[in-house]
Amino acid sequence: MADFAELYNDPILSKKRIGSVEDPYLTYSETLTVYNGRALLTEIPNREFRVEVIGDKKEWREIEDGELEDNYFKVDYLMGVVFFNASNEGKSLTFNYSGEGASFFPASRIWIKRQGNMVIETLQGLIDDAEDTIIRMNERIAECERVTKRCIEITNWCRQATSDYEYVVENTRKIYLPMVYTYQDLMDTYPNPQIGWVVTVRDTGIEYRWDGFDWINISISDQFDGYNVVSSYIEPYNIRTVWLRTNSPPSKKRVKPSKDAPDGSMVWIRKG
Repeated sequence: MADFAELYNDPILSKKRIGSVEDPYLTYSETLTVYNGRALLTEIPNREFRVEVIGDKKEWREIEDGELEDNYFKVDYLMGVVFFNASNEGKSLTFNYSGEGASFFPASRIWIKRQGNMVIETLQGLIDDAEDTIIRMNERIAECERVTKRCIEITNWCRQATSDYEYVVENTRKIYLPMVYTYQDLMDTYPNPQIGWVVTVRDTGIEYRWDGFDWINISISDQFDGYNVVSSYIEPYNIRTVWLRTNSPPSKKRVKPSKDAPDGSMVWIRKG
């Protein structure tokens, strides 16, 4: 059989059965809803076997001419469309027929807008616009995914930076507490220390800092240049001072033990 679609460059494609033993018609029994006074069958019905309509408690009658009464219907055997009276709008009916096949029209031949007899827009144009929109949306989605990924990376970096900062703060902060006289006093006075606590042991002049596991020696009192002198009637807490007991209000002075005389702002204690 000649391929007429290819022979005549016909954009309408038809798939028809011949009704033989090798290529029989396909029997259909399908339920469809009447919309705009018509029902579109899945395939083109065979005219010889006709179309049977069942439903709505009516005895349906097919006509070819004349007005469509309430229980009448017409069949377009070229397009596979069944027409009804407007009173049957929205009703679901069953259609029994022998299907010969169907004709398929390209989207470019189906109009959706017109001005008189002039076609303004076809289904293909609508499909093309939809595909362009989908492409643009996919591009925007991809861009949003890239931005989201970058935001996640920045968030992770910020969390790591915050964690590093918290680690540095946790391991470098110093919270000075009142001194004790001996190391044993340190253990007894502060049995549950917190990270960063710093306590001076008077008998050795050593500052200890709790690092979360142990008291760590962080300084030695004799490693500084000169001593502070406090003149007061109350003993100072800071062991890095020389206490000059007087009845006068507290005042801070500076003394320098050395072999050579210091500048005029220092009190000289000559050594050697």
